[in-house]
Amino acid sequence: MCAVAALWAPFNRGGPPNSMDIRTPGPITFTKHIAPILFAHCGECHRPGQAAPFSLLSYADAQRHAKQIAEVTQRRIMPPWLPRPGYGEFAGARGLTPAQIELVQQWVSQGVKEGAASDLPSLPRWTEGWHLGKPDLIVEMPQPYLLPPEGKDIYRNFVIPVPIPVSRSVRAAEFRPGNPRAVHHAFIRFDPTQDSRRLDQRDPEPGFDGIHTPGSARSPDGFFLSWQPGKLPAKPVEGLSWLLEKDSDLVLQVHLQPSGKPEPIRSSVGFYFADQPPTNAPFKIELTTFDIDIPAGAKAHVVRDSYRLPVDAEVIGVLPHAHFLATQVHGFATLPDGTRKWLLRIDEWNFNWQGDYRYAKPVSLPKGTTLTMEIVYDNSADNPRNANRPPKRVQYGLQSFDEMAEIWFQVLVRNRADRERLARDYQPKFTREIIAYNQYLLRLNPKDARAQTELAKVLVSERRFAEASSYLQSAAENAPDYDEPHYFLGLLLRNQKKLDEAKKAFENAVRINPENFKAHGNLGLACLEQSDFRAAEIHFRRALAINPNDTVARESLDELLKAKRNAPRSQ
Repeated sequence: MCAVAALWAPFNRGGPPNSMDIRTPGPITFTKHIAPILFAHCGECHRPGQAAPFSLLSYADAQRHAKQIAEVTQRRIMPPWLPRPGYGEFAGARGLTPAQIELVQQWVSQGVKEGAASDLPSLPRWTEGWHLGKPDLIVEMPQPYLLPPEGKDIYRNFVIPVPIPVSRSVRAAEFRPGNPRAVHHAFIRFDPTQDSRRLDQRDPEPGFDGIHTPGSARSPDGFFLSWQPGKLPAKPVEGLSWLLEKDSDLVLQVHLQPSGKPEPIRSSVGFYFADQPPTNAPFKIELTTFDIDIPAGAKAHVVRDSYRLPVDAEVIGVLPHAHFLATQVHGFATLPDGTRKWLLRIDEWNFNWQGDYRYAKPVSLPKGTTLTMEIVYDNSADNPRNANRPPKRVQYGLQSFDEMAEIWFQVLVRNRADRERLARDYQPKFTREIIAYNQYLLRLNPKDARAQTELAKVLVSERRFAEASSYLQSAAENAPDYDEPHYFLGLLLRNQKKLDEAKKAFENAVRINPENFKAHGNLGLACLEQSDFRAAEIHFRRALAINPNDTVARESLDELLKAKRNAPRSQ
């Protein structure tokens, strides 16, 4: 069953709205009362070619699904909007008023009358194509990917070169799934190094599999770039933009769900460039925990995380994330005087309709405010969304049948100094989370070379060099064809001035992966430190042949050539 069709399942437990004093006298008809509601609030998705499983643009369509419409609107499953009104005011909020919900109830109870054709309003003119207007640049998957008709969900990463001759500031980006029936959600990342492109080239099909992309593939710092069915692109915020580097690759990580028949996927992204540089830079604060262990049968298992702001800040956006067992997702701020200010309250979580939300107005929070995440899970047999029958223990994990707990806040601060202070204060929390995540991966697989390498990188930043070296050596043994452990071991040894050992590690890295320009560049630096200028020049040139944007190799080669030109000639 496709994701959107599953939304009609009656799993929400919310009761009907208070309908006292809002009943409309007289007969309720489709043409006069119901069509305006469906056209305005449902037609964006429930029309041909969109994500919803059926259209609701005619009386025949509405009559066929009348009982479903009454049920899901009464329970506020549809239109899909998770945040509870009054606990954070968001731009673009969707939902029906109690009076509109009652009209639908009356219409069904009175026998779904059609009404006079003269009362039927004209269909709205929905935006076709790009919602934000014609993009300045459109990039599209070079060829479609064919999703198999059956099987597990697939995380697929599609790599698309971005053809811009110079770096540009981007004020907005709009994602088009190409096939909304099969795309559950998507994240947009960028890779300036071609590491993702090389993974793509190794796979005979378009893109490459996996929930992990190379570390070089990242979303713009401080921004949410994601897409979910029904989500419309947000209008640009004045003064906020991010840098799209020239010669970068767009990496689309797309969560795909088989629909029962082969589905071609060919997604695209439109970019809208900014004429002026940004006047401010947002910062993302993640509240999360990997300590999720929900006993079988637990009806209200709670996990929490918090962070205390070291500076004044304004919250401009929020992105929650959990899986099927979550029932409530709450985010709030506790001000220095103890007052609680709600930032997000979702009392009927729905995995299929998660997304990010922008506040209608920035929410000002003073220094010393504590941001808190609380997520409640129902792992009992009473939860219709529980895939385990009977229920079983559920822990943190990457698959949908595991669980996660995240709330991301997008914030603005007053100036660059405050942002730097926030970044310094937040770094230890971020480091703890990286360590916890990779320790989780190693509990699943003690020989996970990628997790060992990522853990070693963090340990180096904490100057725990012996532990880092041990993890890197283990990673190199566990994955002989993986170049990253050798590369980072070389960095560690070079910083310790163990140049012969460092050169050997870098040589192993480029032997395994001749396209590792970073290893070539650092091998050149190690040779340079040993006054082997000829070898240094060879490796700097090799690094630049692979990645012309390698500024370290470029500057090092320029200095080396300058020194050669200025060296006195022998008599």
